[in-house]
Amino acid sequence: MYGDHRDLHSVPTRRSSDLIHQNYSWDKDLIASIADRVGGPVLELAAGTGRLAELIIDLGLDYTGIDTSNEFLNIAIEKVGNRATFLQDDMRQFDLGQQFNFIFIGFNSFLHNLTDHDASRCLQSVHNHLTDVGTFLVSIFIPDLSFLYREDGKLYPATSHFNFDGGRCRIMETNEFDDVTQINKLSWRLERNGELETTKYQHSMRMFYPHMMDILLSDAGLEIKEKLGDYDGSPMDEESGMQIYVCTKA
Repeated sequence: MYGDHRDLHSVPTRRSSDLIHQNYSWDKDLIASIADRVGGPVLELAAGTGRLAELIIDLGLDYTGIDTSNEFLNIAIEKVGNRATFLQDDMRQFDLGQQFNFIFIGFNSFLHNLTDHDASRCLQSVHNHLTDVGTFLVSIFIPDLSFLYREDGKLYPATSHFNFDGGRCRIMETNEFDDVTQINKLSWRLERNGELETTKYQHSMRMFYPHMMDILLSDAGLEIKEKLGDYDGSPMDEESGMQIYVCTKA
């Protein structure tokens, strides 16, 4: 599965994101271990429907999550009630008036910063909200040329199958990558019981290569302490599919 499916609107229900992510747990152990080590309060950017919120709450830590989607935040609030704080805000630039010991951006959500300017503002906001002893984690895919330059117009599975509304479903996608902007435009269609629905849903993701992440993090005053290539904690190398950065203030 490539891409952050947290912003899916293609299934006609607000529960769509939860259905797609129900078996996605690769990142939970790493995020929980860092949160447990550094303590709270904790801030999640692009929190979506709160997939990771309960993980932090169960550690006994104060959790705040921000997202631009009020619809997703309402789902998150239904899940955890008043045990957490959810705010409608934009990770590209925010001011919450407090600092956090742990700030993280989950699986690929950082890629919704479509320009260098957006990414820089996001990371500067992270710096401003991070305590002097705090930790910041961001995880994104390393751009995969075999994915970005797939056959034009051909549908590829974006998810494994999941059960929805009495049907066996999956998301099928096409993509169009712009070499100049480094933005990948994805178009999704829902396949239900082997039949494609006609409605298309589109979103865009910016591709960031490791050398660019080095520059962006450094310019924002963040020092990389670890570069991981997978959620199992293995170091990032030329074979890695992920780029996971664990940072502190410089």
